[in-house]
This record gives sequence, C-alpha cells and structure tokens, in this order.
Amino acid sequence: MKLLESKAKFRKVHSNINPYFFFVITFLITVVLYSFDFSEFNVPLGAKVISFLIIAMALNFILYLLFRKRWSEAAVNAQKNNGGQSVNTYTLWAIVFLGLGIADVLYSHGMPLLGQVNYKEYGFPTLHVLMVVCDSFLLLSIAKTYFLTNVRRVQLLFTAAIALLPLVFGLSRGTIVILLLSILMIFLLTFQKKITIKLALIIGLLLAFGLYLFGITGNYRMNHDYGRVENLTESSLILSIGKANNKFTSSGIPKPFYWTYIYATSPIANFRYNTEVSNPQVNTANVSEFLVTNFLPDFISKRVFPTYEDDYRAWLMTNEFTVTTAFTLPYTFLGWMGVYIFLIYSLVFPIVYLELIRKFSPGYFDLALVLLSTIYILMPFSNFFSFSALSMQLFLPFICSLFSRRRDAKRNYEREETD
Repeated sequence: MKLLESKAKFRKVHSNINPYFFFVITFLITVVLYSFDFSEFNVPLGAKVISFLIIAMALNFILYLLFRKRWSEAAVNAQKNNGGQSVNTYTLWAIVFLGLGIADVLYSHGMPLLGQVNYKEYGFPTLHVLMVVCDSFLLLSIAKTYFLTNVRRVQLLFTAAIALLPLVFGLSRGTIVILLLSILMIFLLTFQKKITIKLALIIGLLLAFGLYLFGITGNYRMNHDYGRVENLTESSLILSIGKANNKFTSSGIPKPFYWTYIYATSPIANFRYNTEVSNPQVNTANVSEFLVTNFLPDFISKRVFPTYEDDYRAWLMTNEFTVTTAFTLPYTFLGWMGVYIFLIYSLVFPIVYLELIRKFSPGYFDLALVLLSTIYILMPFSNFFSFSALSMQLFLPFICSLFSRRRDAKRNYEREETD
C-alpha cells in the first residue's frame, strides 16, 4: 500500500498547544468571567481559593515555559512522520468500529439517539467503552492525516463519516464535543503559521456564534422540560435558575450568552462552596479510594469502588449545575491536602507521560500532546483523567507505535528475504 506523503511544509515553531498553557488560560478565563459578578452565586472566592489558583497557575506557567520548545519540536517531528498509516487502513478500522456499533444497537435493542434506550445502559459491557476509545482515536488520526496531506481526501472524509456513526448511535455528546476540541487543536498545531488576522477573526466570530447557538439550544431544551412557551432568545429560565443579577440583565449582552457564563463560572463557584461548607479530615483508610477514583479512568474506579460518587458527593450551589472542577472531588476526600496532591500529580504527569512518548512513540507525539492538552483545557470543569473515553486514549500511542514497529520489522525482513 502506498503510504501517505505529507504536503505540509514544516518549520521550527514553538506552538502553544501545551497542557500547562491551557491549564493557565482556561482557569484565568474562568476567574475573569467570575469576577464580572453576573450571578448571585458568585460571591468572593476567599483567600484560600484565590491563593491556590495563583499557585496552580504560576507553577503551570513556569513548566509551560520550560517545556514549550522541547515539546513543540517533538510535535513537528511527529507530523513529519504522520504515523505511516494508509487511508485504506483507516477505512478498514472504521468499518470494524461501525460493525461494533451496530452490534451495540442489536444488543441493547435500540439506540439512545432515537430515545429507545438510556445511554448509560447502552452497548456491550466493557467492549462498548473500548470501542468508543479506539474509535475516537481513529477519528483524531484521520483528522491529522486530512490536514497534512492532499492524498485521497474524499476517502478520508467518507471514512471519518463511517467512524463517527458509532458515536452518534450512542448519543455520545460529551465524547463528540471533546473530539471536536481535540481536532481543533490538531488544526491549530498544523496551521499555526498560516493563521492570519482575518482567519482568526473568522474563527472568533464562529466561536461567538457557536456560544450563542449553545444558549439557544439550551433555552429550547429547558423550555421543553419545564413546559414553558416563550421566545428562545428570552432565556428567562436560565436567568432565574442561574440567579442572574441586574448587572447582567441591564448590560446589553444578548441573554442566551448567559448559558456560557453560568456554565463557565458555576464549577469554580461549586468548588468555593465546598471549601466553605465542609472540612474533610485526612483519613488513611480512604487513601486507596482517593487514588483510584481521582487518578484512574472511571472504567476501572466504578468497578473497584462502585459507590464512591454517592459516598463523596460534592455540595452544589444548586442542583441544576453539577460541574465542580477537577479539584473538588479530591477536596471531598482529603480536604486541601487532597487538592494539593492532585495539583502535584497534574504538574508531574505531563512530564513523565510526554517524555515516555518521545522515547517510545515519537511518531504519535502530536496526538498524545493534543489529547493531554484536551484534558487540561477541561480541568476547570471536571477531572478528565477519570473520564475513560478520553484518558484511556493516552495508552493508544504506545500500542500503535508497537504495531508500527512490528509492521516495519516484518517489511524489512520480507525485503531481505527477497534480496
């Protein structure tokens, strides 16, 4: 099979696609939005929370500066390699995953997309999770190849459509959103030098439109759930539930944007709330549960400790907003000690993981960097180290690299035998 040949011109560039960079940016944006004080929920964060956020962002920024050049160069070299996969290989795997997706539908006697079965009960146990993980990684690999080459692009798009169907069957909205975010970062990593001011403005306008549409669809869903009949731009329910104050309602900002505001700021509001209403004590008896549930995929932790979500449920400002940042669950276990242990882990993990990728799977460094950056860009909302559909993809660069080496070794052996 003819291997893909990259058409991209690679130049030395220090990319901002970096987990530490995204940690700083997303938490900074969250804190700035919180400071606008558009909701009655957003009371002062308090000295302990502010001190922690300053320390966390400062340490992440230092590590970003230290590793930016090294990891950027490794990502560029990985894009030169392009994984060595053929388009036909992608298509074959997409068909395999589509077959597994259809098997999930038959096993579950329906699909969540059509409301025939609950998405939590959908699919073969264990196998469905593995399929979603591998299928998501396949789609990310296809996107990378599409951006880097002009070879058989129609087939690549067709292959991507096939691979996307199993995720659509399962109504994996969170997985699809995370996938789109990762693909956007692959795009930025590939075309960073080609992004003009005009293109940046277009991307910004599209983002603003997307956020406005997010609010409109949120209004539609909430109006339907509460039996409310009103113009979709009114946003009266979310303004009420989110306790919007006069500062927002009189600001002139289109009301549907309040969905974005409250979703961005309610996690840190919930984190602050937990630090005020509870004071967990360090208990050596639950250390093992703390380690498993915070640092391993929930695919594992939910089987080892099936009741941990109820046993360590976070306090919420209101039941409608359940997102609580990556640091809230560690706090419910061990208080501030748990928060700082998780912070240390989040500082050390990229160094260990990405350096292992550089050594053992250099051809997949860019995909590994993007996946890890996706986890960190979402930390203000939840701990995605424990979200199996994303975190388990971190293992796949090692596995793919192993198969690539075995394939290359076989080709070399066959070539020697022929000679």
